[in-house]
Amino acid sequence: MSILAIECSVAHASLALHGSTAMQSNWTALRNHDAFLFPALQEALRALKGDPLEFILVGAGPGSYGGVRVALAAAEGLALVRGARVVALCSWEPISAATGCSVLSDAKRGGWALRTPDGELHVLSTQEVLDRIREGEDIRSIESVETLAKADIHLRYAGLVPSAQALIDYWLGLPIAERQKLALLPAQPIYVRPPHITNSTHRPWEIRK
Repeated sequence: MSILAIECSVAHASLALHGSTAMQSNWTALRNHDAFLFPALQEALRALKGDPLEFILVGAGPGSYGGVRVALAAAEGLALVRGARVVALCSWEPISAATGCSVLSDAKRGGWALRTPDGELHVLSTQEVLDRIREGEDIRSIESVETLAKADIHLRYAGLVPSAQALIDYWLGLPIAERQKLALLPAQPIYVRPPHITNSTHRPWEIRK
């Protein structure tokens, strides 16, 4: 039985296949993950051939609103055809589980999203983040060093990238009972707060230069 994982919550997205055949695909996209995801899925299906697909793991965020929804929609469609179970996992959980750290990301609108090792999500001000760092909390970030520096936030570990392979490794490390429990949960996006929808500055038919 094979496992497929999709991680589109960040710009540096990925897909990975684990089982009798293993493969990985990576791409960089801002709002058009579907342009890269579906060719990668076709490649994965060719690699699978007729092998059964047991689970489709999806990085459910926090992160890109569009990327997460595209990944979940693609996973649900594929699951119907292949008889697989879709499991939505927190994209940051593999990072936190491996180190016991809190994970930080830009929540936009003047806030920072912080996920603590117990799974709690918080939206903090810059000052609150700095206070936690001074108190010795182990905080690591998926944001770049440059992005953090603009807010005068300096961390030893920054620029961490959630990945499809990390989702698979995390999943395989869980006790079977925990996997069964997670597999029964609805596959839904993880939002730090309600999504903020913006209008595109380009009409769909316009060519971007």
